[in-house]
Amino acid sequence: MVDQLAEFTPESGDGIFLQAATVHALGGDIMVFEIQQNSDVTFRLYDWGHVEAKTGKPRALQVDQAVACIDFAEGAVGRVTPVVEATAPVERERLFHCEHFSLWRLRGETPFSVGTAGVPRVLVCIEGTGDVEHSGTTYAVGKGDVFLLPAVIGACTFRPHSAVNLLEVALPD
Repeated sequence: MVDQLAEFTPESGDGIFLQAATVHALGGDIMVFEIQQNSDVTFRLYDWGHVEAKTGKPRALQVDQAVACIDFAEGAVGRVTPVVEATAPVERERLFHCEHFSLWRLRGETPFSVGTAGVPRVLVCIEGTGDVEHSGTTYAVGKGDVFLLPAVIGACTFRPHSAVNLLEVALPD
């Protein structure tokens, strides 16, 4: 069964869009930022020989449930080509825009705007450090930090300490 799956090796910074009901697996040394519906459901078709640390036994497979959920028409997936929306004062690339969310990657070294009036945003720092400023208050941001910018806050200023790489997530228009 494994030999029937399409595969590729992602590189740092790649964006991959997986629709619900798409069979997928992650290899070692992969850091993933995943936007998903709140759900505890995972159906395993195959588990690559993994063993539960607590029990010393393989994890359970749910083949029948998984096959019942797969969207076989989806086909193979791959890297998404970013759409550059701006280059100054920050490189702003739209990675995804779908009915559920939009996601941009922001890279810069000088102050730039994040967020927008009337729309909540989530910021995720994936590289570098800086500060988010709003109404005279400064909030330190470092790699791995996640910030919710409520809709009532509107646009804020992000002041990088050096090169920074952020993800900005919004609800769709």
